[in-house]
Amino acid sequence: MRILLLAGASLLALATPAWAQEGEDLTTTTPDQADASPIDTLEPSEQDSQQVQAAKPTGDPVLDRLNALETRVKQLEARNAELEQQAELNEGRLQTVETRAAKAAQFSWAPTISEPTGQFTFKPRGVVEADAAAFFEREGGYDYNNGTAFRRARLGFEGTAFKWWNYRVEVDFAGNAVNITDAYLQYTKIPKTVLTLGQHKAPFGLESNNSDNYNIFLERGMFTNAFGNAGAERRIGISAAYAPRENLNLAVGLFGDNESVSRSTNTPVTDTPDESWGVNGRATWEPVFDAGKIVHLGVSGYYRTALKVANAAGDVEDAVRLSDRPNIRVDNGNIADSGIIPDVESLRYGGLEAAGVFGPLTVAGEAGRLWLDRNGFADEHFTGFYGYAAYMLTGETRPFRGGNFDRVRPFRELGKDGLGAFEVALRYDHLDLSSTPLPARAGNEASSVTLGLNWYFNPFAKLMFNWVRFWGDNTPLDPVGSETKGDVVATRLHLDF
Repeated sequence: MRILLLAGASLLALATPAWAQEGEDLTTTTPDQADASPIDTLEPSEQDSQQVQAAKPTGDPVLDRLNALETRVKQLEARNAELEQQAELNEGRLQTVETRAAKAAQFSWAPTISEPTGQFTFKPRGVVEADAAAFFEREGGYDYNNGTAFRRARLGFEGTAFKWWNYRVEVDFAGNAVNITDAYLQYTKIPKTVLTLGQHKAPFGLESNNSDNYNIFLERGMFTNAFGNAGAERRIGISAAYAPRENLNLAVGLFGDNESVSRSTNTPVTDTPDESWGVNGRATWEPVFDAGKIVHLGVSGYYRTALKVANAAGDVEDAVRLSDRPNIRVDNGNIADSGIIPDVESLRYGGLEAAGVFGPLTVAGEAGRLWLDRNGFADEHFTGFYGYAAYMLTGETRPFRGGNFDRVRPFRELGKDGLGAFEVALRYDHLDLSSTPLPARAGNEASSVTLGLNWYFNPFAKLMFNWVRFWGDNTPLDPVGSETKGDVVATRLHLDF
């Protein structure tokens, strides 16, 4: 037994120096030695290096060896955590690059091009509307024009610049003429406020400020067109829109004339009247603003002075003319027309609007009155209104945003997963110009009933059908004092991008 103990002690004594030497090597590894191992070439961060330090030698070879191994394990764990963090960072960078690449050129009906930071974007835009109409005279001798026409053929572009600026330029080629529709800059850095400078829509009413791409009927109400052309629609000016809450919108602007207004139609040129100017405002509120349930209320008004009307002999200063066609543009005959009213110093307009969305049902209406302040003559006023109801047969709900209707998006698009969306609509429309001071047009007023069917192929293309029954008293289409009655069946193919 004693011999065995002595042999074991001898073996332990021989093994201990080698063991102690290995432990010393691990605790005093030089950079050159570390570079010899692939894993050791990945050095921990400076913070990790300060936190993971080798334990001081204790003099006990076994304990020093264990301390060295523990230190090394901690170093490897710290480096592993650093590598995992770096892998996550690389993955995030890869996702950012992929996102930027996706934003650089996004395609729908038209591409949207963006540079990597997203501060600059560019997108072509346009609207194409092809109409066809057939008229059926019921009373009166006017020969309406059956045929086709491009109601709108607009091309342009829009985008953002330097993050806080929006821009848009658009030109309309319909009617064998070229006219600028939109040409403006918008500044958006002020919280909840948008400033617009250039030619754009002046604040007016629901139908007027709503995008033409979202119209339910082929044409807007007659009074909206007649009163809007006199003091609203697109004009050169500056406006501010403020939305303190999602359901409250305020807009006001100062405007001159439309860009297309001629500057020198009179002879001599020095006789050309000055450009008109005016102030427009609109306020809207949705006391109920929930998904599939919206109640909308609004008021609008404008003041305009320095008026002029163009005719064959040149511009007529201090005059106004109110007119509109029977809800179709293929024929140019006006069913409502006040004639050129002279000696008008200024116009004042006030209007009310209301709308409701209740699931697939939409109801809306507007009424407005226009006052003419005349120099040396009695003041005049004219009124108009419309009301309609529309129902989505396929169950969609018409969206609402910023005080206006938004784009209808079918649940199932034609050619993709269904037949698109279908909508029926019914409207009554009336414009009263009977108090015009011109004897030839005295008593002129017009009304119409429109039945519509809309087939939305997808959010950007639709086919519209309208049957319009119209009638008017003392219209310019027939002899003075007679009545005009008729029907028109019309269709429109619409595409915007």
